[in-house]
Amino acid sequence: MEKPRTKEMPALKRMTKEGYEELVRYQEKKCTIIENLHKVHMYPVLTVRANYPGVEKNNDITRLINAEISKTIGEIFKEKILIHEVYETPEGPTMFYVVKGDARTLKENSIFIEQQHDLGRFVDIDVYDTDEDYAVGRIELSYEPRKCFLCDRAAKVCAKEKSHPVEELVDYMEEMVSQYLEDHDLTLK
Repeated sequence: MEKPRTKEMPALKRMTKEGYEELVRYQEKKCTIIENLHKVHMYPVLTVRANYPGVEKNNDITRLINAEISKTIGEIFKEKILIHEVYETPEGPTMFYVVKGDARTLKENSIFIEQQHDLGRFVDIDVYDTDEDYAVGRIELSYEPRKCFLCDRAAKVCAKEKSHPVEELVDYMEEMVSQYLEDHDLTLK
C-alpha cells in the first residue's frame, strides 16, 4: 500500500482550486480522446476507472483494480478489442478501449462485470457510442442505479449528500481489496 494514513499525514485532502481546474481540463481532454477514437475507429469506446474516494486517486489500489478488471475485459471481449490505452488522470488511472460491437450490448457486459467481479463495485465502466455525446446509462437499459459501498442507497445520492466520511469509504475499499488479494494469492505492487 501507499503511505499509511495518520493524523499527521492524512491521505485524504480537500481538492484545491488547482486540482479542480486540472479535473475540468481533464474532462475536456477525455471528451477529445473519445471523439478522436470514434473518428478513427468508428466503434464504441469503453472507459474504465476505479471509484476511489478522496483526492489522491493515482495509487496502488486504483492501479490494482484497473489491472484486475482489465484482465476480465480482455477475457470477455477478446478479439473485439481494437485499442487499449491507459492514462494517469486526476480521476485516477483511466483505461480507454475501442471495442467492436453494439454499445448497448457492451454496456450490458460492462454492468455484468461491475456486478459480478469481486472488485466490480469499485469500478466505473462507461460506454460511449459513436453517435452520442454521453455514455449509455444503466437506467436506459432498465438497471437500478449503483448502490453505495456502505449502505443500500443510490451511490450518487450518498456522494451528493456526503453521507459517509471519505475515510470510512477508503477503509472499506482497502479492506475489500485486501480480502481480494488474500483470496487470489496476490500482493499489492
